[in-house]
Amino acid sequence: MQRSLLATLIGLVLSPAVSGADFSLNRANTATANTEQWQCERCTPQMGTSGGFAIGITENSISDIHFANESGTDNDGLVPRLDADVTQWYRNDIRTQLLIDQLGYDVSTLALSADRARDFAALLSWRQLAWFGNTVRTPFNGNRGNHTLPGDWVEGSTTAQMPGLTGPLNPVDLKIERDQFALGLEKYFNQIRTYLDVKHEARTGHRQSGATLITNAVNLPERVDDNTTSVAAGLNVVGGQWQVAFGYLGSQYDNDLDAQRWDNPYTPTFGAARAGQQSVAPDNSAHQFHIQGTWAAGIQSLSGQLVWGRHDQDDAFLPATITGPAPALPATDADLQLDKIDFNLRYRIRPMRKMTLLAQYDYQDRDYDNPLQAYPYIITDSVPAGSRVPVELDTTDQKASLSMNYRFYRGFSGELGYRWRQQEWTAQPGDQATTNAYWGILRLNQWEPLAIRLELGGENRDLDNYLGTPNSDSINDSALRHYYLASRDHAYAKLVANYQIIEPLSLQLTLEGSDSDYDDPQVGLDEVERSGYDINLSYYREKFTASVFYNAYNIDTRQVGSNTGAQWRGRQDDDAQSAGLNLEYRGAFDDRLDLGANLVWADSDTVTEIENGLGSELGPYDATRTTLDLYSRYHLSERSSVQLDLLYQDYEDRSYLNLGLDPNSISNVLTFGDLSHDYDDYRLNLSYRHEF
Repeated sequence: MQRSLLATLIGLVLSPAVSGADFSLNRANTATANTEQWQCERCTPQMGTSGGFAIGITENSISDIHFANESGTDNDGLVPRLDADVTQWYRNDIRTQLLIDQLGYDVSTLALSADRARDFAALLSWRQLAWFGNTVRTPFNGNRGNHTLPGDWVEGSTTAQMPGLTGPLNPVDLKIERDQFALGLEKYFNQIRTYLDVKHEARTGHRQSGATLITNAVNLPERVDDNTTSVAAGLNVVGGQWQVAFGYLGSQYDNDLDAQRWDNPYTPTFGAARAGQQSVAPDNSAHQFHIQGTWAAGIQSLSGQLVWGRHDQDDAFLPATITGPAPALPATDADLQLDKIDFNLRYRIRPMRKMTLLAQYDYQDRDYDNPLQAYPYIITDSVPAGSRVPVELDTTDQKASLSMNYRFYRGFSGELGYRWRQQEWTAQPGDQATTNAYWGILRLNQWEPLAIRLELGGENRDLDNYLGTPNSDSINDSALRHYYLASRDHAYAKLVANYQIIEPLSLQLTLEGSDSDYDDPQVGLDEVERSGYDINLSYYREKFTASVFYNAYNIDTRQVGSNTGAQWRGRQDDDAQSAGLNLEYRGAFDDRLDLGANLVWADSDTVTEIENGLGSELGPYDATRTTLDLYSRYHLSERSSVQLDLLYQDYEDRSYLNLGLDPNSISNVLTFGDLSHDYDDYRLNLSYRHEF
């Protein structure tokens, strides 16, 4: 069921306590009780202020903006920081709360809320989020969506003939920053709960993109400048044994850019194209209505949901080409529409004291309503190649499952399940696929220190008809299909064991593996094997806690292909492992000093081999990260403390796709160069905290 912004905020306040027996006052025999002298001490309204705030100063030593994904800011040098979590209770049971997290960083939160249980709730928040990639080098000068070259740029037939690539280039940070504003309101009218949530998100920044002109290509730092506004409103009605909810969800996406344009750095060839243009994400809107319901009585319960939605996109078209006469378009805008229907039903019954049955059905339908008109087919700017008629990519997805849970005796239970799925596509490479899945689970926790969970399962997917890719100029091999369409058999197993060695020391072990075997492997995926394990050891005492973990996973992928009739085989071996240590001691030096340390190491390595006569390895594709987080907190008094935090990260990755490249390393591709990372940066924060 859809939850509003405040569902989590007030969930703990609204949820009643649960116990095995009912000793509440309404069950007591009060007929002969003398209540004249009774006083309700717990009815006294809670008042006062709790929580605290912290002010600090951060020294951020950053040589690669990728570190900001960990530190929260890419500002180098001193950065102020403010944190707070303050709650105020009033005499009339109204509670207000102020939450501030990392204010001053690029990733931060500021939220103000007020509520009274079973009456009302309100939330106003602002949140900053960010993603940080690379600092790249480019000859282009970016002005919103226009990428222009310097006035003295010398064109070349190849990148080696462009003298402008050998001198200083413009640095551009590939990062995207998001500002999220949210308003949430809730109001209760007896058994009816109403809500209204409004969100607005603005994104700015740059991301990597590419463009082509004839046989030449360039990397471009695509500008991102868009806004998304969403509204959710509805009401929930609760009865004795039932609950019904009605809701609406709407979204409007507006892109402040309509296209990405760039100067051609190459010597113009056929068509004399000196500039190129491509579209960016278009404006669009979505509207969705839903009704949900639940009913429970005795040993059975029923729940369901029906959703209807419509997505529209009618942004104006760009011209088919900007070089020479542009072929006429059949319309001025896209006029695209998608209707969706989602339906699900859940029925649970307990026919026996030890048995529970669960039946589920899900239905999804996507119906595209597009103008079926002929559009000019442009291979690349200035090179038309006839016309094409778009297709309606309708899809239908149905799932049905039945599972049984049986408790053999206390501490020993099992589960058996079966799931059927049928997917149907229109005008797509596949026509219909049917999947049959099954699973079994055993849970054993009869002995107090030991708990074991074993799960075995598998599935079979059968593609009824492979139609090939519509509008493709090449011949479609009957086995060269999309991986998600290929017929396959899949089996998996997972074992989780928890053991309480002694009272403060516990161990958890996880073993898992799977195998996917694809049919007709003359071309395409042949087999995928996955295996791994995870070990966790934790120790807990009142003042000292410690935990250590290690995990390792391997994915072995085998693929078969052909090139001008010669068959080749490929193998990709992915290894990933990580280890961590967490230590925390509270109350040293007469309960004045707290110390903590968290160390995490992670490593991943991919080896790709191609066997075609003589074997060949494509090159390194790996990453290694070591992160250390230390803190020490000294209590000046019962209400105040100072804290020193150190965050350190050593990170390195390599990819054979661009390792060692310069912008002019490839004759017909002007690239950003080597995008690898290799840094060891740190963040040091000193703060003072006061508790109310």
